[in-house]
Amino acid sequence: MKKYIQEKKLEEIFDLSIDFFRKRKETEFFKGIHYFVPPTNSPTKKAVLWDVEAVDNWIRGNQVESEVLELLNRK
Repeated sequence: MKKYIQEKKLEEIFDLSIDFFRKRKETEFFKGIHYFVPPTNSPTKKAVLWDVEAVDNWIRGNQVESEVLELLNRK
């Protein structure tokens, strides 16, 4: 299985709609933990890649301790 996937592929892997993930951005799924935007020179096109393992851990309720600590340290 791939480590990172584009947002449009989430539905195929997790059998949940893309809207399910989009609606939970910054409330349950966090940038830098569950997804990230790779550096690009394009001012308009930015890819969003999702960490398959982090999302799988969230779905199973197995939050990794480092993820929790990172959330607590956010400003």
